[in-house]
Amino acid sequence: MVRMGQGHEGGRSANAPEEVGLLAGAAAGDPGAVRRLLDEVAPVVYGFIYARVAANQAVAEDLLQETLFEAVRSAAGFRGDSALSTWMCTIARRRLARHYEAERKAEVARSALRLVDGGDATDGTDRADAFERQDEVLRALGRLPTLHRQVLVLKYIEEMSVQEIAVQLGRSRVQVQSLLQRGRDGLRRQLGDQGA
Repeated sequence: MVRMGQGHEGGRSANAPEEVGLLAGAAAGDPGAVRRLLDEVAPVVYGFIYARVAANQAVAEDLLQETLFEAVRSAAGFRGDSALSTWMCTIARRRLARHYEAERKAEVARSALRLVDGGDATDGTDRADAFERQDEVLRALGRLPTLHRQVLVLKYIEEMSVQEIAVQLGRSRVQVQSLLQRGRDGLRRQLGDQGA
């Protein structure tokens, strides 16, 4: 699970005044603040999104842009109670939920009740092997139906319980367990097709 917001004291970011000022400056159009936001905070948010969209660069870039726009538009609401990257990842999480929902609806409209979405862990002993394996897994996830991809992401990346996933998706625990099993089976098949 991605851990952000380090350097907090009593629930408030140690850099709160600086980060509040940075976001306010970016919202006001200060070129230096915009550059810092893009150079220092956006990469963290992009990584958060990228891992949750099965390494689909185009989708990750679109969702990052939407997240940045919403963050700048909502700058007055940022008080520094968490790190700026954590606050923006919360915005990104809402954007991801909307993306998954739109993806599901489009898929259902195209082919009666075929659903999609998800994420899983990596394998390997040295860093290069682990990175290559992670890339294979992300590409394989991208080929799964959306609902399968989503439940895998919620379970293994977001580390949500089956009950929490059921509540979020409006499904029963049994349905979520079935979706997880089908997602894992599909992922194994995808990885097997690559000779992994």
